[in-house]
Amino acid sequence: MRKTKILLAMSGGTDSSAAAVMLNEQGYDVQGLFISFFNSNWASPQVIAQQQESLNTVAEVCSALSIPFHHVDASQKFYTTVIEYFVQEYLAARTPFPCAICNPRLKWQILYDYSIDLQCDCIATGHYVSIEKRNDLYYISQGIDPDKDQSFFLWGLAQHILSRTIFPLGSFTKKQVREYAYNKGFTTISQRKDSLGICFLGNSNYRPFLVQELAKRNITIPRGNHINEQGEIIAPNEGYTWYTVGQRKQLGIALNTRLFVKCINAQDNTVTLSPYISLFRTQFIVHSYYFHSPTDMQGDLTVKIRYRNQEHSCNITDIREKTCTVQLHTPLEAIAPGQTAVFYKETRVVGGGFIQ
Repeated sequence: MRKTKILLAMSGGTDSSAAAVMLNEQGYDVQGLFISFFNSNWASPQVIAQQQESLNTVAEVCSALSIPFHHVDASQKFYTTVIEYFVQEYLAARTPFPCAICNPRLKWQILYDYSIDLQCDCIATGHYVSIEKRNDLYYISQGIDPDKDQSFFLWGLAQHILSRTIFPLGSFTKKQVREYAYNKGFTTISQRKDSLGICFLGNSNYRPFLVQELAKRNITIPRGNHINEQGEIIAPNEGYTWYTVGQRKQLGIALNTRLFVKCINAQDNTVTLSPYISLFRTQFIVHSYYFHSPTDMQGDLTVKIRYRNQEHSCNITDIREKTCTVQLHTPLEAIAPGQTAVFYKETRVVGGGFIQ
């Protein structure tokens, strides 16, 4: 009897490695895929070294499990898709969320396309989420580990991808997955630290990277001004691209009151600072939204605007072709343009979009 053939995206970390072992034990014909997203033309030596180490680890895991190993170099496409988006968002005085572009447009599309080329039946990753089918539609559902649930990052995945996807770790906690990998003999991998922050920055500050990329485009952002809510100048700033809505630290000012970034204006290179209370809003607009069904936009929803942020009750109104308005039931602070809003019904991700 032919085994179900599955293509697993592997990063060299604990989660995807444990997923490979688990799927292999469950009797799948597992194929491992590592995607290189960075190259030395623009990424730092540290990031390139980390990528090579991850590639080697994936190859070793696949060898230990006697499963095929595949490698795709998508670094140039990553640069033109994700890095260009990253730069342009900062230039437009927005705070980018690269995962929301990379996942649906690049990472998952490569995984899907390569699975078709290899004639695989399914695709899989090591994300801590599950798949739920309802009314002939497939939804991302939150994983059982509240500290590791990654549904927030996957709102843009379309039906043709979700219908072929398996998430083997959705019903496990991170602790259980580490123990599982350890017990299966992958001691070093079981103890690997989780990757944090923006992958192509290597846990470094984004500002030097952005300055470098702007210089390639012959763009220099001069110093501007911090202003108050009345438009009065408070102090110079380092240039508007150095700041994000809600920021309090590294403002370069010394006052007797706590001030936060309320809004950013690219045209006149100003950053408006305000007391914390002024950051709260009861509505915002989302553009370039994606929902699995128009009915998913109806009724009461919960929304998250940050990965670790608590869910807030809301309704969606004024639905247009490219935008919709989110009406919050209680005020929410520091809603940053460019970041994503992800919408849930109970544990299901029903859609998301970019904050305008």
